[in-house]
Amino acid sequence: MDQVLIENACIINKIAETTEITFINVIKDFNLPDSVLEEFPNLLNKALEERRNEIKYLIKTYFKCDVSTNILIKQGGETKEILKAANDLKPDLIIIGRKKLNDSVLCIRIARRSPCSLLVIPEKTELKFDKIFIPVDFSDYSSISLERTLLLTKKLKSEVYLQNVYQVPSSYRYSDMTYEEFADIMKGHASNDLEVLIKKTETQSQKLIPVTSLDKKGKIINLILETANKKGVDMIVMGAKGRTVASVLFIGSKSERMIRINNHIPLMIIRKKGAVTGILKALKKLG
Repeated sequence: MDQVLIENACIINKIAETTEITFINVIKDFNLPDSVLEEFPNLLNKALEERRNEIKYLIKTYFKCDVSTNILIKQGGETKEILKAANDLKPDLIIIGRKKLNDSVLCIRIARRSPCSLLVIPEKTELKFDKIFIPVDFSDYSSISLERTLLLTKKLKSEVYLQNVYQVPSSYRYSDMTYEEFADIMKGHASNDLEVLIKKTETQSQKLIPVTSLDKKGKIINLILETANKKGVDMIVMGAKGRTVASVLFIGSKSERMIRINNHIPLMIIRKKGAVTGILKALKKLG
């Protein structure tokens, strides 16, 4: 997994033209009695230095980019140490790996409190930007997702799929129309809204492709992932909600659900940089 993250960090660097990349590795708590630590005072320092040398070797072997790099080796809880480093360093993006059968818990914990955007990369995955998938509900945070995606891929000929999932309200029964007839009306509105969005969106080399999908089962995220799979996309981009104090401190339920069920397509959760940090500072002052 470390090799995958290091190689993909280089890919992101070339596209985003980053100026600095920090690699962080967390050694879990030793859970040793204080008496043992007192008897072997250099135990932790030696472990940290050994891990640092391991990461240095991996970077030298797999990171083929000419950009400034730093290494942070921490000891403690993964979530706590990663978020602490992120709040101190104020990065634009956190990149985290995910093994296919697990790791969703750590990814969700980081996503909930991340002070910036987050990219979750499944194991054995090489990042590509040929086809990018963005669920669109015409809200502010989906607009930010599109804006950031176009900025990231401004020099690429990416195909950007904009999917709007629509539903048929139960009240359709009072319209004297069949379910199918009302579904066609809803699809027409969704198609028109996507067309308006595409016309007013300035692109460079990218191509915007509208996708409308009818959700019949009330499982929007499952439908989004199913459609993304059918399109063979390289990445899914979703926005983290952030219009109120409560929502800034958490990612949306849809984004969290996507992290849980998607273990094979790279997922970028877009969050306005510094939003969480600013809210937390404000709350501390109130306290």
